[in-house]
Amino acid sequence: MACTAAQPAFNGGWCIRTPHLVSSNSEFRSLVTNTALGVLPEDALRELESIMSVADYDAGCILFLEQELLSQLFVVFEGDVRLSLQDISGKRLTLRIAQRGAILGVSEAFSGNLSEWSADTLYPSKIASIRRSEFIRFAERHPDVYRLATMELIRTCSNTCRTLRILGLTDRVRKKLGGQLLAWAEQGTRTGDQSRYRLARSHAQIAEFICTTRESVSRTLADFKRSGLVEFRGSMMTIPSMTALREYVERR
Repeated sequence: MACTAAQPAFNGGWCIRTPHLVSSNSEFRSLVTNTALGVLPEDALRELESIMSVADYDAGCILFLEQELLSQLFVVFEGDVRLSLQDISGKRLTLRIAQRGAILGVSEAFSGNLSEWSADTLYPSKIASIRRSEFIRFAERHPDVYRLATMELIRTCSNTCRTLRILGLTDRVRKKLGGQLLAWAEQGTRTGDQSRYRLARSHAQIAEFICTTRESVSRTLADFKRSGLVEFRGSMMTIPSMTALREYVERR
């Protein structure tokens, strides 16, 4: 199974790779446990297993590209998949990092439209694919799938609105980065006004979320750390006071 046929034109910075190991579907039940798919009725799960192909992907594998007509959907079981837009000069805006349980290509499956963004793996990942035609027939037989598809679309819309809010309301790197860190921290472990969040992102990857450069992110993060607003231990980010960081970026 190939990542994508890569028919559309794309920037030379992309690196197309194919999954090197196809996994046995014998682990299907453990994969869907604690995901939205896991709540489907038993007969639906049996049918889903029969139409789903699971594969292991290396980092840097493209699942699909912007403006591509998708012939299949993807379900993320392990790893991180970046959903992004890219201009002809190679500048990239990351909209979302899809993780375990995410279903990619749902809107394109039902609408028949071209994909609005590209998807590529940031780290080694385990991802299932389902042919579009089989997924549509599966949804017709099991209406619960429409609810899951709706929830996936809501998540995508919410992430896109958050990105627009961060990028569209200011052109200052400090405010954009602070807003992005606060958005991630909202998903972390909260203790009062403190938040801890595992930020497994390089400075270059963070820069792609807020349309700036790696150097700008590094300088601004150093400023935040000197001011005691953000702490890092390995990939673990701690914001001692969400309120203090929010007030700091708002008044700058």
